[in-house]
Amino acid sequence: MISATSDEQLVSIYQSASEAAEEAYNELVSRYYQALFKTCRSYLFNLRNARLMYEGIDSLARDITHDFMVDLLPRILRKYDMSRGSLRTWLNRCLINYATDVLRRRPRGTIDSFQVEEEEWKSFRIVAEVLGEQSIYQERDLMDIQRVLLSHLERLPDHYRRPLELRFWQGLSVEEVAKELRLPLGTVKSQLSRAITILRQRLQAEGWETELR
Repeated sequence: MISATSDEQLVSIYQSASEAAEEAYNELVSRYYQALFKTCRSYLFNLRNARLMYEGIDSLARDITHDFMVDLLPRILRKYDMSRGSLRTWLNRCLINYATDVLRRRPRGTIDSFQVEEEEWKSFRIVAEVLGEQSIYQERDLMDIQRVLLSHLERLPDHYRRPLELRFWQGLSVEEVAKELRLPLGTVKSQLSRAITILRQRLQAEGWETELR
């Protein structure tokens, strides 16, 4: 079964141009699409670019990942050499280069303009987590949401507020938050999920629309 074949073997089959090449290609696409989407999404988010935030990072990441897989992936696989390192690492590097080129070709200097300050970006991150990144709101609305959301955050019990602050304001991973608070990882995950749910419900109660999760 081709699903049990290693990545390297799939690439070799694809490069061989045999009858199984198309099946091998489709299997690689199936294996890597979601991982590449997450790489692209993380890259766009870490640019800390307000305009990208307003346009919807998830939507843009999907478009870039799709176009990358259609436009470049066949050529990349044909030229891939295992001596360059793992296929996953190579594809991630190629995708980031592709995403950078896409952004540079866009009008209005997407990468270079609308950079936001560190504290403001941390606030944007929690807004994105609560509302969803494909926000329907404009810049002024997002600023209002940010203000309202932070006021609700301050009123959360410490066992909800503290993990959120560590996660979004100090940029710690969930594992690092658990270590900092000396709590089991499962407990921290539960606290973060519950805290975000509470904030989302409070925004909904005040008339702010949030994406369905």
